[in-house]
Amino acid sequence: MKRLILLLAFLLILSPIASADDDDDDDDDNDEKFLGFDGEDLGEVAQYLLIGVMTIVIWKPGHIWLQKNAKTLFSDPKAKKKLMRTVNKIYMRLHYWAGLLVVIVGGVHGLVVGAEGHPVLYWSGWAGLVIMSISGGLLLWKWPPRKVRKGARLLHAQRAVSVITIILLLVSHA
Repeated sequence: MKRLILLLAFLLILSPIASADDDDDDDDDNDEKFLGFDGEDLGEVAQYLLIGVMTIVIWKPGHIWLQKNAKTLFSDPKAKKKLMRTVNKIYMRLHYWAGLLVVIVGGVHGLVVGAEGHPVLYWSGWAGLVIMSISGGLLLWKWPPRKVRKGARLLHAQRAVSVITIILLLVSHA
């Protein structure tokens, strides 16, 4: 678990450093645009949204730990637990919407820029984002049968899918 968090933190730290060292021609007027946004700008927006979405890897275990240990940590544990539930509810709503935006903005970025370097790797990474979003949506809406929801939970919470998706996206942009 600790190794996975360290790997994810390393990837999240490495991503902005790698994007800051790109050799794009910013003064080229022939860049593709979508609704007035440069394709590369859309990629940066998707990147920062993805970083925000992936903070759940730190938030969720921390939230669970604080809930379990509230009696020993706080003088008024009941009020703190209520506050933490409220904060978690807001955080999860942001997580849902940011995840959906990552898929949309990332997809538009790939279409506008044309997934230049390694299109198969890029679209594979994007497909990983779509799979995580669909499985997350199934969990949120509690619509399908219980067995489907159980599989969706396993797929959505599988850290290997997240790590592979991020690696595919990083390699395709290198």
